Amino acid sequence: MDDDCDDTFDSKIDDSYDEKIKIMIIGETKIGKTSLISRYCKNEFIGGAYLSTIGIDFQVKDLVFNNKKVKVQIWDTAGQERYRNIAKNYFQSSDGFIIVYDISNTESFDKLDYWIEQIKTNAQEFSKMILFGNKSDIIEERKISKEEGEQYAKNKNINFFEVSAKEGTNVNQAFEYFIKDILNCFSPTEKSKKRRSKILSAPIEIPKKSSCC
Repeated sequence: MDDDCDDTFDSKIDDSYDEKIKIMIIGETKIGKTSLISRYCKNEFIGGAYLSTIGIDFQVKDLVFNNKKVKVQIWDTAGQERYRNIAKNYFQSSDGFIIVYDISNTESFDKLDYWIEQIKTNAQEFSKMILFGNKSDIIEERKISKEEGEQYAKNKNINFFEVSAKEGTNVNQAFEYFIKDILNCFSPTEKSKKRRSKILSAPIEIPKKSSCC
């Protein structure tokens, strides 16, 4: 297991963090949400014939921004309709939402309005959103152009990245941009809109640990 990531949450060490952020990754089923989290947290690709997420699961990433230790919980939601009511229960406590579609799956792109509406209906007012177009590596199977993704995100006034969980393209950059964006806008720990000192351009440090948290 990667030194910087864990799939458990230990409340006993929670007070050692300057900031704690909860992010949900949402979208249709079989578009690579779990693979994106695994690539970011463990630098592993779990593609192929793997089981779909059942209900909801999460992993944890530790980062340091401007000498502040940040604990990021990334919650992985099932895209199947029968699990969506379970996922909705977690919306209220989330600081940010990564909405994902598969560039080779038109239906996953068409359903983006649905997922954004779920955020607006169930999440807190100050929650942030970002759009990821996954599977940018399968160029020959592309059905949604990068320009279409960019235009959609522009219309919704959210940021956009094309990423590849398989190859790791833009995954770290996209996650870390979004985490900084959340930290720049408010203090998740205090659940307020208090503006923070700008850290968007600050370098990211990975805490050195002998074992997982």
